[in-house]
Amino acid sequence: MKKTASKEIKIELPGDLVEIVSRKEIIAMLLDKALSKAEYLGSRCREFEEKYGTDFISFKKKVEETQEENFKDWDDLIVWEGYELGHKEWEKKYEELKKCSE
Repeated sequence: MKKTASKEIKIELPGDLVEIVSRKEIIAMLLDKALSKAEYLGSRCREFEEKYGTDFISFKKKVEETQEENFKDWDDLIVWEGYELGHKEWEKKYEELKKCSE
């Protein structure tokens, strides 16, 4: 997995929030968002797995190797691939954020 460089950012908050929100809490909120996104996209992938009774890689191979085009399968393949890529990306972001909280 490619390592992403960390960057420091400055966040301006209203004065009363600065007193009650810590760096750890901000990272925890970002972790929660990343995990929620990853779980949502993962659940969409599982819907396709249940629909077709197979995993993404096997379904992709089947669709690409079929002689007679099935446009519904191709449409589902494109959508499913988007969910797969998004799921992997948000899992990666989640893992990177966990390192920031250590």
